[in-house]
Amino acid sequence: MKLWEKIQERLQESPHMRSILLYLVFVFISAIFWSFLTFNSDVQLDVEVPVEMSLPKNVHLLAKVPDTLTVTVKDRGYRFFSYIFNQTPKLTLRFTDYSDGNSTFKIDQSHLKKALAHVLNKHATIVSVLPEAINIKFTDLPGKKVPVRSDIIVEPREDYTLYGTLLQSQDSVLVFSDAKTLSEINEVYTYHVEEVDLTDTLRRRVTIAPINGTVIEPRTIDIVVPIEKLKAQKRTVKIAVRNAPKNVKMLLFPSDVEVSYRSPVSRIKEDPGITAVVDYNSVDSSTPGNKVKVIIGEIPASYQDVKLSHDSVEYIIERH
Repeated sequence: MKLWEKIQERLQESPHMRSILLYLVFVFISAIFWSFLTFNSDVQLDVEVPVEMSLPKNVHLLAKVPDTLTVTVKDRGYRFFSYIFNQTPKLTLRFTDYSDGNSTFKIDQSHLKKALAHVLNKHATIVSVLPEAINIKFTDLPGKKVPVRSDIIVEPREDYTLYGTLLQSQDSVLVFSDAKTLSEINEVYTYHVEEVDLTDTLRRRVTIAPINGTVIEPRTIDIVVPIEKLKAQKRTVKIAVRNAPKNVKMLLFPSDVEVSYRSPVSRIKEDPGITAVVDYNSVDSSTPGNKVKVIIGEIPASYQDVKLSHDSVEYIIERH
């Protein structure tokens, strides 16, 4: 009571405050009248209705079904509270209800409206639906197994190397479509991936590029590109002689040579398997000093910058 008396005293002392209060009262009354008129008259509202499909296990749709339908609904204003505060029910379309028996799932606007009438407020009038119809090809043929080709360009940093082959989580996928399309598809490709200056193993999930009129399962694969750091190494190897006749023995001075190379860190303690070779057929007796060229033989793919300490050695030929 004391509070009300204080408010009255304040209003008597301040004409400006009385004007504000009067304005707020009129706004409140107007809002009540506006709400009463609106909620009791017809109102149009766009409602997003989620769509889900009920498909047999052996059927694949060859295009995407819309995730939602935009439905323009006409109803009494107060009934729209149910759309605003309650979750809009899903529209479930059963494949068997709308398959035309000729590889097409087809539902026109009149059937869409009829199906929507069962999930929306029973008093509502459906004015329009977007999209107006759903028309999608399907197939019930088994999938065709085809290889996956990874479209990948990978470049390690200068002091790193590709160590090993590209690994894929799977080397093939299933493609679903009509018989003619399947006969023309013999492989699929991933989207292009390009990475440079890599200093660590690349692990990536990549998407398989779509093909119109098909369904590809799965749509993604995982790839691994092994990358390792390189370390400078040196090792002495025996020089081998090739193409010497059976009655000939070729003595080399020196008989071994130092080889320098860069190897992946994980293979530092391993024998690199690098060979140095002298080819008997390259011997030229007219060359001063009896020297023959030394060349690099086998080099494993993971080794780089392989060099020999000598490009030639002296030799003596013994015949038996």
